[in-house]
Amino acid sequence: VVVKLKNIQIIVMSFLSPLLRRTNMCTMMPIITPAYHRGGLNRLVLFSRNNMLLDQKQQITITNLQSRGMASKKHRAVLRQSKGFRGRANRCFTLAIGRLEKSWQYAYRDRKVKKRDMRRLWIERINAGVRQHGLSYSVFMNKWRKSGVFDVDRKIMADLAMNEPFSFKALVDVIKMKTSAAP
Repeated sequence: VVVKLKNIQIIVMSFLSPLLRRTNMCTMMPIITPAYHRGGLNRLVLFSRNNMLLDQKQQITITNLQSRGMASKKHRAVLRQSKGFRGRANRCFTLAIGRLEKSWQYAYRDRKVKKRDMRRLWIERINAGVRQHGLSYSVFMNKWRKSGVFDVDRKIMADLAMNEPFSFKALVDVIKMKTSAAP
């Protein structure tokens, strides 16, 4: 029997009342509990008020329950964004929303950390390139500021130092020339 969740108690009671009258169990109110197995919830088993399972003759099983869909578009969107999370946080909305908010905090923080890390990487590459030409990073950057060659920033200089060593040498020579000629 296909049963809708909202009307389940009414339907079960209507099925049960003749059975209870026949077995003299009118005073015992049935309690409906879900029976779980590998495929999920697909049947209900009736228990008597004192939670004793009714006999095989008295037990009524309702199969093929319609499964409940997603509560709202918001739930669906949150669970879609929480794919890949560990544990129940990728299945349960309540847990997923907490983990998702925390992931947004991490993302906000790490967007700033990423900029820091890239700047540190550029400085290391420029330092390694400049030391091949007899300068340290701090001396080179001081000369770069005084020379007024601001068309080239750290990102470009790091790329030149790593991929175009001859172009980087030319840049270092131009900066050395401009600062030695300046009073």
